[in-house]
Amino acid sequence: MALFAVSLTFLLTVHAEDAPKPTRELAIHLVFAENEEEARVKGTDIGRARETSYLNAAGEVVQDTFRGVVEVKALIDDHLFDGMEVCYWLYEGDRLILEDGWTKKADAAD
Repeated sequence: MALFAVSLTFLLTVHAEDAPKPTRELAIHLVFAENEEEARVKGTDIGRARETSYLNAAGEVVQDTFRGVVEVKALIDDHLFDGMEVCYWLYEGDRLILEDGWTKKADAAD
């Protein structure tokens, strides 16, 4: 079996008047699979299993919804376990924009 990184998107929504903008999340999970299609199915299963809704302190419904598999990448490493989350980002709006620190070396003066 090969190791794959599966990128999943989620949407966290508060159902209330004057609700804040929904928060989006990109989470990357590792799965062992025979091929990319099996990895995509496993990613979908992980995303659906994580969906939840609950009442916050104000009594409003908060819903965490799986949006889909964004990307599947084959990896080379045998020291990680199936389904392990390796990173995630929470963000607002339609696009994830990473801070400079994620994409380039920070200046020594920072």
